[in-house]
Amino acid sequence: MKVKVNTRTLQLFDGACVKNALLRYFTVKKLDKQLIDDVEVHDAMDHVIDHDAPLHDGQQITFEIPESE
Repeated sequence: MKVKVNTRTLQLFDGACVKNALLRYFTVKKLDKQLIDDVEVHDAMDHVIDHDAPLHDGQQITFEIPESE
């Protein structure tokens, strides 16, 4: 299935959850995977969704990486 994370479309396996999409996104963008647990993810309607939430084909999610202090 295809899921849009921020502006990038990713191919994921059926049954993937938000955390799987984040892991794929962070791998593709070569970002520090330890930051995954710190991001707040939003759906297309700007609702906060859990990292364990299931995804469906065509879904769009967004997040911002928190700035370190």
